[in-house]
Amino acid sequence: MIVRIEKFGTLEGFADSDIHEMLKTMKELLEPLPCLIEVVAPVIVFGDIHGQLSDLMEFTKEVGRPPDFQYLFLGDYVDRASKSLEVVVWLFCMKILYPKKVHLLRGNHEVRRVNALYGFREEMLRKRNGQLWKVFNDVFAELPICASINRKILCMHGGISPKIESWLSLSEMSKPRIHGDCESGIYVDLMWSDPNRKEDKCQFNVHRGISSLFGKTAVEELCALLDIDMIIRAHELKNRGHEFEFDNRLLTVFSAPYYSGHNSNSGSVVAISQSLKVQIITLKPKKGADMMRLDKQTQHDFEKNFQPLDEDPLKTVTCKSNFPPANSSHTSPILGAYSMFAHETKNCKKTNEAPLKPLVCVRPAEENTALATIRKTMKGYGMAFSLKDESMSLESIRRKLGMSDTKEKIQLVPPPPPPVKTPSHDPLGGPPPPPPTPPVSRSPPHHA
Repeated sequence: MIVRIEKFGTLEGFADSDIHEMLKTMKELLEPLPCLIEVVAPVIVFGDIHGQLSDLMEFTKEVGRPPDFQYLFLGDYVDRASKSLEVVVWLFCMKILYPKKVHLLRGNHEVRRVNALYGFREEMLRKRNGQLWKVFNDVFAELPICASINRKILCMHGGISPKIESWLSLSEMSKPRIHGDCESGIYVDLMWSDPNRKEDKCQFNVHRGISSLFGKTAVEELCALLDIDMIIRAHELKNRGHEFEFDNRLLTVFSAPYYSGHNSNSGSVVAISQSLKVQIITLKPKKGADMMRLDKQTQHDFEKNFQPLDEDPLKTVTCKSNFPPANSSHTSPILGAYSMFAHETKNCKKTNEAPLKPLVCVRPAEENTALATIRKTMKGYGMAFSLKDESMSLESIRRKLGMSDTKEKIQLVPPPPPPVKTPSHDPLGGPPPPPPTPPVSRSPPHHA
């Protein structure tokens, strides 16, 4: 899976069962871990990834890879960008391969109620299915919440909490496996809180609508209480990819450059040496904000103006295909003769299209009974065929099921034991016909 993702950026070719097996292994690996994990430097700390697979791969090239280097990710692996599935599968596979070198914390987007709204669920429905999305969230619930580096640097996704009284407050927490637990107590602050840059006090986080804001004094008091030097968190977009605050006691790191394709921000990771020296590695987007705005405006203008004129004969082609006539002299020099025309359905006229007739399917009661019997018999066996074509004849369905061999008939419903030897009855379970005096050849029924 790692090779396929790194080389092609996709999981195509792997079945859902393969991903299920990987998730089962990952959950078994995470379940024994506490909410607070202990990491020994040197380590490289990553902030938000948000489905930006190419940027994650670029960072791994810059800073090195496990097992030679140790990783700590601060959460928010999914949502926003289009490669959330590939990002989280790559991270989980790396954790399985190098369990002592790759550490994953839980961010606020690894909560079901959040990633159901901001992209991950939609991506899973498009690429896989909703059941697999639920299994991913079951594994997210087993992720640790915070980490300490040499007991001198405290790391989490969101921020600190006024409810932290000692290291025991963090180490003795139980994991918030139920959705409601993520929205109360210490958990909600560790995954959601932000620094208060306007005034030095703790108050409700109006911007997020959840958790709280913490000020400089709260950071200093917590550092003194836990005897730590610094707090590293993620959770916030930073134009430079990182920001030091509160006398360098608080560091915010954000590892998704050109975030969501709508920001010109850089992305950073933090390399921490064995002696706890901090180095920032930053990736800058190739285009600045002004150039990206110009590109978007140019694209918007192109899409707005690139419509066929009213007098253009191509305006009347059938919307179903939108292909020009074979000998047309009005072929677009941009699109070519075999390209779809870039006009909206609401702006074109439909020609040569008769209204669709409603499908009417009339079948005798015997066939309805037979179809119901077949479906009931085959239910739950994972057959690789479809019975959705209701207009097929009964004999066609029987052939599709491999039941039409004249040499061997399959009995769906076993008949009652006959008192005397009689000819074999209808294979669909009907009553045996009376023995005819002369032998009669019976052909299978056929319904158009």
